[in-house]
Amino acid sequence: MNLTDEQVMHEQFGVGKVLENDDERIAVMFSEEVGRKVFVFPDAFGTHLKINKPEIQDTLYKAYEAKRKQQAADKLQFDQDRAEEAVRVAAEQEKNRKPARKKPAVRK
Repeated sequence: MNLTDEQVMHEQFGVGKVLENDDERIAVMFSEEVGRKVFVFPDAFGTHLKINKPEIQDTLYKAYEAKRKQQAADKLQFDQDRAEEAVRVAAEQEKNRKPARKKPAVRK
């Protein structure tokens, strides 16, 4: 989605104009005092940035939510894979463990 030249509002920096964006970043020019700022896209629209067009804001917020859900699913899968690997490694270590040597009986 090309947002170049769209007006946005930031909670701290005020009104700005989108200079460029891609699937990962969005660059916005604010006042001269603030200057150019780059944000993670579309995450900034879920937290800091708002766009003046409600239909675009809604689309961007949905993209943000979808990205968050995908990241949560990816993390869950990573954690599950990691736990399974830990179980596998523990089983392998147990399998390779040498049996304890029996002490010879002490004769009196």
